[in-house]
Amino acid sequence: IRTGIAYTMNCYVVILSRVVGGRYAPNGSPYSHHDMAFCGIVLLRNCIPLFQRDSRPVVDATQVSTGTLSGSVHMPAHPDVPQTVLEDEVEAQKQGAKQGSSRVLLRMETMTSATVIWLQVGVALSFALVNAFTITIFLQKFQYSNDLQILSQLTSWFIVQLALVSVFFFILLTCAASWFQRVWKRQSAHRVWTQRQRLYVLDAAVLISLQSLVMTLLIVSQSIAIAVPCPWFKQSVSLLSFIRWTLTNSILAWMCVMMRGMCWYCGSVQLPDPDRQLTIDAPWRRQAWANLPTLLIFLSTEAVVVAKLAYRWIDVQEAVGVPACRTYPYDCTPSTGEFVINIVTTVCLLVYAVYYIYLVVQARADHAKVPFTRYRVTYLYVQMHARHGIFIVVLLLVVSTVLRFVESKSCWSFVDIQFGLIPTQLAITVLVCVVSILTAPCSDSMDNLKQRWLMEVAWSEPQREEALADRHIEFLSRQGEEAAAAAEGGMLGTLRRMSIGLVRPSMSHMAEQAQGALRQAMGGTAGNAPGATPISEPRLAMLCMETLLKSLYFCKLAYRLETPDSPVSIEHGLSLYPDLQHHELLLEPATDTRVLLVWGRSTLVVAFRGTVTRKNVLTDLEAWSTPHLPSRKNAYGRTLRVHAGFYRAWRTADLGDRLVSRLAQLLEGCPHGARPRALFTGHSLGGALAVLASIEFVRRAPQYAAGVSVYTFGSPRVGNGPFATEHRAAVPDCWSVINNQDPIPRIPKGWFHGAGHRVVVTPRGDLIIKPSTLELSVIFKSGGVAAHHRLPNYSLSLFSLFRAQFDAAKKMEGGALGVTILAGRLDVGQTLVLRYAGLREIMDARERRMPMPVEVYQLRKARKRAIACVEERAISGTSTTFSQDDSIISEQTALELAKQAGAVGEEDVLGDTSVVRDLGGKRVLGTQE
Repeated sequence: IRTGIAYTMNCYVVILSRVVGGRYAPNGSPYSHHDMAFCGIVLLRNCIPLFQRDSRPVVDATQVSTGTLSGSVHMPAHPDVPQTVLEDEVEAQKQGAKQGSSRVLLRMETMTSATVIWLQVGVALSFALVNAFTITIFLQKFQYSNDLQILSQLTSWFIVQLALVSVFFFILLTCAASWFQRVWKRQSAHRVWTQRQRLYVLDAAVLISLQSLVMTLLIVSQSIAIAVPCPWFKQSVSLLSFIRWTLTNSILAWMCVMMRGMCWYCGSVQLPDPDRQLTIDAPWRRQAWANLPTLLIFLSTEAVVVAKLAYRWIDVQEAVGVPACRTYPYDCTPSTGEFVINIVTTVCLLVYAVYYIYLVVQARADHAKVPFTRYRVTYLYVQMHARHGIFIVVLLLVVSTVLRFVESKSCWSFVDIQFGLIPTQLAITVLVCVVSILTAPCSDSMDNLKQRWLMEVAWSEPQREEALADRHIEFLSRQGEEAAAAAEGGMLGTLRRMSIGLVRPSMSHMAEQAQGALRQAMGGTAGNAPGATPISEPRLAMLCMETLLKSLYFCKLAYRLETPDSPVSIEHGLSLYPDLQHHELLLEPATDTRVLLVWGRSTLVVAFRGTVTRKNVLTDLEAWSTPHLPSRKNAYGRTLRVHAGFYRAWRTADLGDRLVSRLAQLLEGCPHGARPRALFTGHSLGGALAVLASIEFVRRAPQYAAGVSVYTFGSPRVGNGPFATEHRAAVPDCWSVINNQDPIPRIPKGWFHGAGHRVVVTPRGDLIIKPSTLELSVIFKSGGVAAHHRLPNYSLSLFSLFRAQFDAAKKMEGGALGVTILAGRLDVGQTLVLRYAGLREIMDARERRMPMPVEVYQLRKARKRAIACVEERAISGTSTTFSQDDSIISEQTALELAKQAGAVGEEDVLGDTSVVRDLGGKRVLGTQE
């Protein structure tokens, strides 16, 4: 709009200058046809983007090149970054920020672990009931296989079935009403829907509509069986059975269509978007051709259903509806025609089951080859069908086969098939309820808003501060709306509270209860200190990549500070924050606990060393729980308990008290008006101690609670559920970084829970923030990989994440710009302690030199020097005995470097041809020659 107005004003200036200058056209007009054509073209050119809703921001090229772009984008210029990359990333980030608050989020995208657990429990109980009902039907069939009198005793059985169907139908209607209300509300608010989100909503609408009709017909059939004498062979019952089978056939076909859409598109036309390479992303004609097998199966099954209706319509048993019909000698033996129909129907169901299972397996295999973050929702959708859909098709096949061909003369089988195969319909109802719950849009409650915020990432600390400031304003506005809705009485207030999610107990309410318990543990002094931030005031969290990198470097400093040949230096650590000036190393000999303190005027970093010595191993093995002092309970009466070994290491020789007192003393010198920042970090055992230290620091110094952040790497579980809830309330900005298949964050088992928000990074360049229980079951493999626990492998995975931001198939929104900003604020390669990990190597995926831990690089250089020295002395004929001054690298340093590099021994680092020789009592590196 601004550009259009500017060009239009230029037109008027041209015309005005011609008028003032006395330049007229030959016909006396004050402007020529050329002037009119020029103005018309300019207006048309600037009106087209308005009708196309072109929201491309107007960016000055000088601002892009100098890094002075105004707004919320911090973009330092970097010589290695192409100009077009920065412009595209600025546009993507601004468009994402514009649509972020109005974009629809489905429940499956932001489900908490508690919601997933409750959903899994409900599904498990429902399927257990379905299985019990199926077993009951089979037992009744074999017990009354040849008893015709059973037909006169079926009224009570139909009443039981009617009650069960009514309960499941009520649950289905409740889920459908909630789903429709949420979809209608988001549609009325003009929220932004993605194409796939619309597809999921369509999927839920189709399944809800079809299954609602099926359940309605089931209730009608059961009611007829109760009210009408001997309705088993009525034409109306056969017609209802035909409609139910048609609807069930449609549901099965639709499930196959959706799963075919989740498979990788293999057509001749290549799809342009690398993030949209599934069959559902192809043109509709291509999708129709891909679903041709499903159409053939559907038509074949429907033909059999029609043939069965025709047979039932002609072959009507006598005495239907007659009062004396219960004593009529019915013959339930299927005729030859009906037997053939049963065989063909079973074959069609078998083909359905095999084809559907094949599509599920194929979809899972295709998703295993693509980045999890880019296909996260489709991955969860496939996993949902794998867990529930396969059970349904197998159950339908088994029930139908047993009732049709085992004791085929049984009238019980005839009645069960004629009146709907109740267990199968109940199982389909469960699946439809799950689909409606997962595909429903999230509400606008504060809990869902916080969950959505936690899924976002800031690449630099200034970007994080600006985002948190904007969130704080939105949070206060939303909090005012909730307070007004809570104060409003009557039915209108109740409906309004339901619409914003205030009726049911929320995570915010649970967090307030945990904060109350924390205040009780503080002796009622929380938030009363001068200048303190009240502990009951919610504080917002946001993952920051810059803080994560700095925390990783401080973790390595805690291991390698004051170690010979160390690849890390305290000088670089002090340079990560402008005001850091001092450092101090604390050591507790009783438990061999090592703590690194780095501080400045307003910044404090506390880094704990992980497991290194035998004493640290003994600390890890004390995997029983002990009460967290002061002993207290949560609102449900559960005592807060923590890992006994970690807590002993924290309290031995009053280490915790001395450390917290020292931290409070260091922050007392913070300048007036400056916001103090305390960063706790640690790897492995150090991460667990960082969690304990952070909550103790907040308890003892609540005036600094707003500036506390925790970043742990490979940290084990510290306490039970109540402790994790209280820690989450006291320290919301707590992040537990996990490298791929690192097994340590999964232990100890039992009642222990992890503290902080999980962040999973993988060597494939994936970044998964707050994965749900369902996602963790997909991501984590049983057992894990021990090598993924080592810090150099964390660095390599983070490097892969940064490189993926310049890959069209893996990049996040604004990721390339974020990495560029990050590289302008610190040396990425040096902070990751990697060689060949600069911005140039990150941007160029074709770079032949792969990143290498500095420890490995040092060992390779030492190996080359050792080989050269051995060869030189062998040629000169000198003795191979080495003095201390002649040794190339000491045994202790080599072993430490090898362990830190993720190797079992020196041979693992240096290659198969490398050996360790003992020459003159000194261990040096050489080759087999």
